[in-house]
Amino acid sequence: MIRTMLLASLFTLACTADARETDTPAPAQETEVITPATLADFEGQWEAVSDDGTNMETAEIQIAEGGASGILKSLERGYYSGRVTVTAEVAFTGSLKNGALALKAWDVNNGSPQAPIEGRAFRRDEYLVIRIGTGESSYARNGVPLVKSAEGSAPALKLANTIGGRIFSSGDQASGRSGFVGGRMKLALCADGSIAFDASDVASTGGSDGVDMGSTTSRRGQWGIVLFAGLPVVKAEWQGTGSSYSLTRYFRIEPRTNGARVDGVDLAASGSC
Repeated sequence: MIRTMLLASLFTLACTADARETDTPAPAQETEVITPATLADFEGQWEAVSDDGTNMETAEIQIAEGGASGILKSLERGYYSGRVTVTAEVAFTGSLKNGALALKAWDVNNGSPQAPIEGRAFRRDEYLVIRIGTGESSYARNGVPLVKSAEGSAPALKLANTIGGRIFSSGDQASGRSGFVGGRMKLALCADGSIAFDASDVASTGGSDGVDMGSTTSRRGQWGIVLFAGLPVVKAEWQGTGSSYSLTRYFRIEPRTNGARVDGVDLAASGSC
């Protein structure tokens, strides 16, 4: 469900975004669905566990003296070894504002409370959503699933009808002095339920001693609409063994007049399938 999440990749102190594969949906850029909350509604333990159990995020929030403080942790469990490792820790303080928490957060190991990154935490029905920099993670109480069926959901049906059978893509490249840099992304959500996702972010310095850099991703599988922390998203179930990558990924898709925003990246409509 959440193979690379807020602390591990989406949240960095530089607040940069890249084309790495992630199986948690990116934050919505325009609208928020918020349930106004009190300080007590944020208190306690929250968690998010990937579908294959190899990644987990936890949020522990304390309330005292009219404010909030807490710690976010990202943990990885070895696919074969089962060994659990803490990969990132972020501390934060928060104050209640208009039914949500205004946060100041910092990396426990490399940051400082004197130079925090601003963020926000809010409730979406039974879920907790935390945004820091450009990253977002959604959490639930122990025993409450983050992913639920979209059956009977009007917004989910509308999304499926809008994006089904369409191909979205983008690409750019530049070259000079024998060097090259380029990136592309293509997402096909075919009417027969199949999905194809291809993305690359590559560069070359050129010349006889040139260095090639970057990464490419190519996945095939089946897609459907589910509710992720209360919002309709595309769930992709990939073909493969799952030993080197998660077999599921969730895409946040916002339809546009001539395309769609897919996990925060604007893609043009480029065909049908």
